[in-house]
Amino acid sequence: MKTLYDLLGVAPQATHLDIEHGYRRHLSRHLLGNAGRPLRKKDQLRLQAMRNAYLVLSSPSRRQAYDRILAHQKQRRNRLFDIGGAILAVTSLVAGLAIIAISSPGIPLLEEPEPAAAPQNRHSTVSSTFTPSVLTVAR
Repeated sequence: MKTLYDLLGVAPQATHLDIEHGYRRHLSRHLLGNAGRPLRKKDQLRLQAMRNAYLVLSSPSRRQAYDRILAHQKQRRNRLFDIGGAILAVTSLVAGLAIIAISSPGIPLLEEPEPAAAPQNRHSTVSSTFTPSVLTVAR
């Protein structure tokens, strides 16, 4: 997230003089870089944003209010990261436990069923288990 400090290229702990120098530096860079041509809409918007940043940061009361807003946003963002981290940790734990449960041989979650025995036919001449002593050949 870009702050007003970022727009002027100064640190949040910058002095009033640093803010003024940052504003003038960026202002001259954009105006001199145009070489007298009319400004494009994008450049006009950027210059307007830099002017607004300068007006807020150069006034001690406005700057103090802006800094409070930034601090509140930072706290809120950190809280969201904490909640997101907790959700990620719980999800990872549950997924890990599920993988362990599935892959552990001692836990009968996904055992394969035993194959069904082949049906026995009593009228068959040859049994499914061949034993030579039972078989007699007629001559």
